[in-house]
Amino acid sequence: MGSTDGDDNGDEEREPAKVAVVGSYNAGYVAEVPHLPVPGETVTATNYEEVPGGKGSNQAVAAARLGADAYFVGCVGRDRRAETAYDLWDREGVDATNVAVVDEQTGLGIVFVEEDGENEIVVSPGANHKLDRERVRAAADTIGACDVLLTQLETSDDAVEAAVEIAADRGLDVVLNPAPARELPESLLQHVDFLTPNETEARTLAGRSPDDDVDPETLSAELRDLGVGTVVLTLGGDGALLDDGTERVRVSAPDVEVVDTTGAGDAFNGAFAVALAEGATPEETIRFGCAAGAASVTTFDVIPSLPSRGDLDVTG
Repeated sequence: MGSTDGDDNGDEEREPAKVAVVGSYNAGYVAEVPHLPVPGETVTATNYEEVPGGKGSNQAVAAARLGADAYFVGCVGRDRRAETAYDLWDREGVDATNVAVVDEQTGLGIVFVEEDGENEIVVSPGANHKLDRERVRAAADTIGACDVLLTQLETSDDAVEAAVEIAADRGLDVVLNPAPARELPESLLQHVDFLTPNETEARTLAGRSPDDDVDPETLSAELRDLGVGTVVLTLGGDGALLDDGTERVRVSAPDVEVVDTTGAGDAFNGAFAVALAEGATPEETIRFGCAAGAASVTTFDVIPSLPSRGDLDVTG
């Protein structure tokens, strides 16, 4: 791949990576709280904001900020929240030609962030559930012209399966970020080149309890048994583990002061997809992803936290 340290000359020497992102857009309602509420408890927020979000849109923005040509496929409603979405994509240089406007409210996410950066999220999908096989198939030429497909699970199984089928047929690398985690058919997973869960999502996909005490190596092996090509297990502040069945590569994350972890996964996945599209080695892809994830947790709110190339520390 080209330079990952913000070297402008390296960026100028290559064509931009092309990343297709099929997924969700949600308007985010974010409350900063002294601690996360327990059942029956009312907590007074210390700060509140309305922000653009949704894992698909966030990851498309993340890829664009890191120098890729990002193409987003999704659905929004006919409402004020959709106007905010188009303003974001226009400002960030994300191609939204294949975003459909449907008769449903734009999706929304409600996020609670506590002082140490941990968060809880509730999502109402809205228009995201209107992203079906036919709408994804309509974007087949756009997806097929890219280097990498990046998708998640905030849309229907039909949409994810259609996107993966198109990418597999056109020879693209397929990156599936299985969030929010749910059981997936092996027929889908067998077409996934890179599965990028966090540890909680990995336990769910492996049929375990979300709080099972199990080491990352065991988890990655169990997920590979489902037919996935390569497992990229994100480990928060401990970095990430890549397991392709022949080797395991573990990379630590840069040591940073955590402000808000909400966008870390989206920053990681956007960066991972860009590095993959640029032809990086396995170690380079996860190091680039970890650097982006670490940079993101130092800033409150997802979109402001998504880094540009010059923000990344990829020295290890």
